[in-house]
Amino acid sequence: MTGTHRVTTAIALAGCGVVLVAMAGCGRPTPQPGDPLFDAIRAEERGAGNLTYAESQGRTLFGHYCATCHGDEGHGDGQNASNLEPPPPDLTVPKNVSDPALVRRVIAEGSAAVGRSALSPPWGRSLSRLEIDYLVAYCQALGRKPAK
Repeated sequence: MTGTHRVTTAIALAGCGVVLVAMAGCGRPTPQPGDPLFDAIRAEERGAGNLTYAESQGRTLFGHYCATCHGDEGHGDGQNASNLEPPPPDLTVPKNVSDPALVRRVIAEGSAAVGRSALSPPWGRSLSRLEIDYLVAYCQALGRKPAK
């Protein structure tokens, strides 16, 4: 074997060794370190009770659009509830949110569409279909929680 051939063989073997070492890590995802700030934000979005993403988005919308009458936790005890007749329903009672189509209709068309108060506005003009989906998901999640 000549000197040039030995050098070429050594380089080829070294190259194979590098490739084998590099491939040893393939197929195993490297765990990424958690970002404490991102984890805290996600935990806040989910809220108590391990809400799904859709439910947590609905929770945010609920706080903005619905809590004034329905209360922060959906018990029908919001700051404006005492001024309404009939009062807003307690959404933590499963029978009040058991039909997602009815909940969607009330949100989109207002409660007058189902024979209740005309004071609950039709949010279908202001909210997107996706936002209404999020609210329906959150209302149903409220009905799954034990009532306080």
